[in-house]
Amino acid sequence: MNKAKLKVAFIAPGSLLHTIKWVNGLANRGIDVTLITQHKVTANIHHDIKVVYLPVSGGKGYILNALALRKAIKKLSPDVVNVHYASGYGTLALLAGIKPYILSVWGSDVYEFPYQSKFKHWLINKSLLNAAHLASTSYAMAEQVKIILDNPKTNITITPFGVNLSKFIKTKAPFSQSSITIGIVKKLEKKYGIDLLIKGFALAQEQLRSQKEFDECELKLVIVGDGSLENELKELAAENNILTQTTFVGLVENNQVVNYINEMDIFVVPSRIESFGVSAIEALGCERPCIVANTGGLPEVIENGITGRVVAAESANAIANAIVYFINNKAEVINMGLNGHKSVMGKYTESAALDAMINLYHQFDKKNAH
Repeated sequence: MNKAKLKVAFIAPGSLLHTIKWVNGLANRGIDVTLITQHKVTANIHHDIKVVYLPVSGGKGYILNALALRKAIKKLSPDVVNVHYASGYGTLALLAGIKPYILSVWGSDVYEFPYQSKFKHWLINKSLLNAAHLASTSYAMAEQVKIILDNPKTNITITPFGVNLSKFIKTKAPFSQSSITIGIVKKLEKKYGIDLLIKGFALAQEQLRSQKEFDECELKLVIVGDGSLENELKELAAENNILTQTTFVGLVENNQVVNYINEMDIFVVPSRIESFGVSAIEALGCERPCIVANTGGLPEVIENGITGRVVAAESANAIANAIVYFINNKAEVINMGLNGHKSVMGKYTESAALDAMINLYHQFDKKNAH
């Protein structure tokens, strides 16, 4: 007799690439996946995945879709329900009363949302407590959840985002061109600290020019991504006299990101808030040495002095000092990129991430319940 497929209801924003990567990966592993969402799926989705659209979109949908979600779960009768985001879909699951379910936290739902008001803090607390089990993409974010719950003994499973490291590969060696390019791929929002990188780049340039032994070369700054601060950041670059050296690329298709990373010699992630660190993993996949802020999950991805440099958060000076060190010690830094590639290949492949998630699902499979 053939063993029945594990049936999973995956409740998450269908508009996000990470959601599609999860459900596609699960389907490729032979899991019967139904994506339940109030967000339109725009990326390519596995042909075996069923998509159930909830009727109401927008913020009000997290309240008004409760009955529709309850009916969908009852009709589907899944072995495992996995809700994503403690805010939004977590609120919806709470109101729908669809116990039991695994709740996966992603970042802004526990780092930002709870601190916007006392009510939102209370709501996230209720959402987290209502889940049968919690999952987090990083140990740092798991600790943040424990702070919200005021319970250091809360059991949380780590299920990191996986990166397609067959796609994020080195096509050009770092420091192989006459110019040196420092870069980042991020949304142009305050929490990602692009302003710190701009200031740090300007300070690094001043330091390098003051070094008598420095072999003069052209420095470039490449910023890939769009966001609400684009004009403000361009003004900041002008104020720091680096606008002519700075390229604001704007939003690019996901399959083009690897090409831009390979044009960079040093990859910098100066985030103020960072739940995990996917961009740093993608850069390490391309053997790019990374400078990251000591924030959230970033120090879990970058081993200081071995696979990159972890610097003080909220510090343009720290970023500048690290850039200068990297440029003055190219051989050592290239080796960091090699070490980083080996590290992420062992920890953060899509296969390893799926293994972690599927192992968690089997623990909560209703068919295995006694």
